[in-house]
Amino acid sequence: MKKTGLILIAIAFTACTKVLDQVPEYTIAEDNFWQTANDAESAAIGIYPAAQSMAQQFPVAFDAASDATTALLINYAPFTQHGIPVDNPIVAAYWQNNYTGIGRANDLLKNLPGMKDSLFTGSRKQELLGEARFLRAYFYFNLLRAYGPVPLVTQPYNSFNADFTIERSPVEVIFQQIVADLTIAESSLPISYANSADTRGRATQGTAKALLAKAYLSMKKYDSAAIKAQDVMNNTNYVLVNGSAAYSNMFTVGGKNSTESVFEIQYVSSSAQANGLFSFYMPVNGIPAGQQTGSYQIAPTDKIVNAYEAGDIRRSAALGLSAATTPVSYVNKYVRLTNGTEPNIIALRLADIILVNAEALDKLGKHTEAIAMLNIIRRRAFGLPVDAPSAHDFPAAGETNADLPLAIENERFKELAFEGHRFYDLVRTGRAGAVLGITADQSLWPIPLRELGRNPRLVQNHGY
Repeated sequence: MKKTGLILIAIAFTACTKVLDQVPEYTIAEDNFWQTANDAESAAIGIYPAAQSMAQQFPVAFDAASDATTALLINYAPFTQHGIPVDNPIVAAYWQNNYTGIGRANDLLKNLPGMKDSLFTGSRKQELLGEARFLRAYFYFNLLRAYGPVPLVTQPYNSFNADFTIERSPVEVIFQQIVADLTIAESSLPISYANSADTRGRATQGTAKALLAKAYLSMKKYDSAAIKAQDVMNNTNYVLVNGSAAYSNMFTVGGKNSTESVFEIQYVSSSAQANGLFSFYMPVNGIPAGQQTGSYQIAPTDKIVNAYEAGDIRRSAALGLSAATTPVSYVNKYVRLTNGTEPNIIALRLADIILVNAEALDKLGKHTEAIAMLNIIRRRAFGLPVDAPSAHDFPAAGETNADLPLAIENERFKELAFEGHRFYDLVRTGRAGAVLGITADQSLWPIPLRELGRNPRLVQNHGY
């Protein structure tokens, strides 16, 4: 997305639609807005800051709840300990930020259809509607993974009684809305934009298909998941990066919006649109020159440190080791430079979708095809051609098709380490109890206490 434009829009939308916020001060007077194509473009860009604002919830809180990291300080300890209080501010912020994005998407979806078509070039109006639908689906997918059933809001704020006293809709109903939105989005969004930042930072056909693949996998609709994942793989806009340097670079300031990125949350620097993740992951000393130190609140576990085999290029991209008197391992994917610049957050990337394809195909009993998908990722991990057999391929000696689900799970653990996916992966596959030692109640966050006070029709998640 255009960075300067996004900064301006983020300021302009500070008081904009906040779904489930009791104070209706956000309202844009329709007589003064929704007049030109530029208004519509600004409104679409203005949805993205809601995604930017969630950096310290996703991936950090979800990582803290997984077996890849441990929270060392109090802020994220409740997630590591799986004892989250109902008044936890991180839980409350995640609810609010996602519904803020939903509200902005709803504003665009309501007002854009009535604007004059003559103001738009070609199919741009439909593309903007598709963008709003993708983003609404993205925010609802986030909410489902954190809270389970949530209120389904598809219209802008109008009145307190109508908008703030909504029951939680079943998970199946929310997924139906997600699929409906993404199905429209994939048919109306552009294939790409003019430059890489826009292509990776704004919704395209590929982003809609990728999120559809993940949604279908969660719904256990494996045929559909495999089809959408393959669609993404067939899209020539997305190509796995190759080699150790290129792989590590994908997570750096200089490697933003790589060919592997499908949907990347854009950040600039400490002075504008910062994510601040370095402050949680980086040690207080002993890191390379030119990198900014942090408070080391989130540390990698021994399990992830020891998970990588010798020669796996992903290890150095994911993990660092401080040069302090007592060295500590740290997360290396969110380094801020001392000049204030920092990397983006990659929400969706091609390697994730290839492994989605592998999992879906395995569930369909198409083991040969699933193994082929898995081995694409394994070969790349060792810097090898992805289309040629290697010594690192699955199955190794003694492995059979029965070992394939765990092999895919472990590959996702290493490939997507510290990107916020592991906790939900284990919940989705029913493995959270065995791996994390948690109950079904602990697989969801509590409904924020603030929201329960505002909406008497909300019911708290079981166990809180």
